Amino acid sequence: MHKMNISGDNWLLFRAWYEDLTTKVKWEGNYSRGFKEKQGVRQGGVWSPTAYKVFINSLLKIYEENKIGSYIGSIYCGAPTVADDVTLIANDPYELQTMINIQMDHANKFRYSISEQKSCVLKIGDKSEHSWYINDQKLNTPINATHLGIKRDINSKFGVKEVVPDRIQTARKTVYALMGAGLYGLNGINPKVSVHMIKCFVIPRLLYGLDIIRLTKTDIAKLSVYYIQLLKQIQHLPSRTANSAVLVLTGQLPIESEIHKKMLSLFRNIADNHGSVERSIAQRQLALKTRDSESWFIQIIKLTEMYELPSPIEVLDLVPEKHIWKKLVYNAVNDYWKNILILEARTKVSMKMLNVDNFKVGVVHNIWESSGSELLSVKRACVKAKIISGTYTLQADRAKFNGNRTSSLCPLCFKQSEDLMHFLIKCNSLEGVRRKFIMLLRNLLNDKINALLVDDLFNFEDNLLQLIVDCTKFQFLKQLWTTIERLSSSLCFGLHQKRTSLLL
Repeated sequence: MHKMNISGDNWLLFRAWYEDLTTKVKWEGNYSRGFKEKQGVRQGGVWSPTAYKVFINSLLKIYEENKIGSYIGSIYCGAPTVADDVTLIANDPYELQTMINIQMDHANKFRYSISEQKSCVLKIGDKSEHSWYINDQKLNTPINATHLGIKRDINSKFGVKEVVPDRIQTARKTVYALMGAGLYGLNGINPKVSVHMIKCFVIPRLLYGLDIIRLTKTDIAKLSVYYIQLLKQIQHLPSRTANSAVLVLTGQLPIESEIHKKMLSLFRNIADNHGSVERSIAQRQLALKTRDSESWFIQIIKLTEMYELPSPIEVLDLVPEKHIWKKLVYNAVNDYWKNILILEARTKVSMKMLNVDNFKVGVVHNIWESSGSELLSVKRACVKAKIISGTYTLQADRAKFNGNRTSSLCPLCFKQSEDLMHFLIKCNSLEGVRRKFIMLLRNLLNDKINALLVDDLFNFEDNLLQLIVDCTKFQFLKQLWTTIERLSSSLCFGLHQKRTSLLL
């Protein structure tokens, strides 16, 4: 601390903070006897990581001043360190052993121990036989090892092929842990709440560390498949549901967009960290690397071009305020993917009744916004979500899937092909259920809007079908969207129950 110019009252503060420090171990709700701590930093202390950096900095300086370890160009990067997690990087096996020996000398001098069981060596691009030792114990040389929660391997192109599967597995465990709180599809909580839980607890674990590594197209595809499947599950939608429908209903963007936001935010933080190794590397790589390079910083160039943001060179020259950059990135990324989603949705025949023009990032569809938290309301909304996404299977759909080997006639009235129009508006066998809700819906609109508009809605079958399936198409009804949605969800659920009972 003295070498870091910590003196006076600050010195006394830290001295008092660590005097007579006692610790207890908690196990299954019980506490052990207290024992005095005479070495190390406080567990869980806010200042503890910084305190350890102050302590370990002398060792790191030895490596750098003696030029032991790896360089990128003329920039030293032989001992990247986060708190007590130190990585030694060398291009020569004997140089690495020298670095290990210096580490051991430092440990002996300051009376702490290095565990050989927790240490290992990854040999990347080197097939020669060599051994390294700590405390006269040979270090393991596995094919993969975890550093700061990221599993590195020696066989894949970027050395991170196991990262994405591990992240997905971690996210699954998180989802399982949240099932007790209702995070699942049918009979669970409202997907609006589920989406919020996923954003707070699942996404951070799913994407941890992915903003600092090079991801392949296969990695992105795996993440996308898992994320989309999760959103389908919480809405109780079948696996054949269009991805764009799943995202529009939940107000979400593809998972790739979240990774890009994290990458661009990280680059801005690097640019703002003047005098750091990371900033020096950024300046070098951006100046020397070509566009076909696999450098992370070249990927940043492509992202800024993709989203029409200031170039990385411009950001390095004039670093924007954090809140300004965050807003700029979020707006650009959201607009880009929103437009792609809307264009894709308009090409899907199954989504022709879904009003994608009302899609807003971070805002769930009116179906989930209106359904509330009651279990029955969520069940009704689940049926409605299948109808609006074009995955509610009717006889016409079965005939189409079977190449017209199955009749498309309504199995209830046997008069017409059973498509969505027939099911919701025309089928005489369901008229008893339908009449009640149509009357409630018409009475509601008669009290609120012009009678001519009401007639247009109810006298034209296409308008009535749109009103029932997705009323957000009619902007003049905006104040009534919630009430209309609740009535139409009840109508669809009632028709679904009646149809099911008649077919049994």
